[in-house]
Amino acid sequence: MESFSINLNQKEDKGARYKRLLISLALSFVLTSFAAYFLFFKNNDNPNLWILGAWGVYLLLYFYFAFVGFNAKMFINADDFALEYQFGFFKKVPNKLIWETITKVKLGFTYIAFYKRTGKRKIIKIGWLPYSKVKEIKNMINSICDEKGIEVVTAEYQKE
Repeated sequence: MESFSINLNQKEDKGARYKRLLISLALSFVLTSFAAYFLFFKNNDNPNLWILGAWGVYLLLYFYFAFVGFNAKMFINADDFALEYQFGFFKKVPNKLIWETITKVKLGFTYIAFYKRTGKRKIIKIGWLPYSKVKEIKNMINSICDEKGIEVVTAEYQKE
């Protein structure tokens, strides 16, 4: 069986262009914050310092999420033993589906459902990916299931 690995990050090189975007967003936030501060608290002789603290916390959270988004790894891998995938920013451990525990696979338009021997199912939603990646993932999973003898059901469009 041929294993596959698909990198789901939209752009491999997240260099200067991504950093410029982050810096411009941070500068626009700072400028907007100062403008709002001077507009709303111009007439007040004793402005509350908690507002500046809230802005500081918000700015730190902004940089944290920008850093996490910059370092996010999204992929889907498969080999003889299991299907491994990781979507999203905060999951550090990838999810795994062992092929021997799967009895049926349903290929939907925006999802792939894996039915296990225990009666449970695991749904992977892939509608957020570009169409070319969705097609590639479905074709690879379909070929692996054919090799392993796992039943594959394709969802049909039903007009109501």
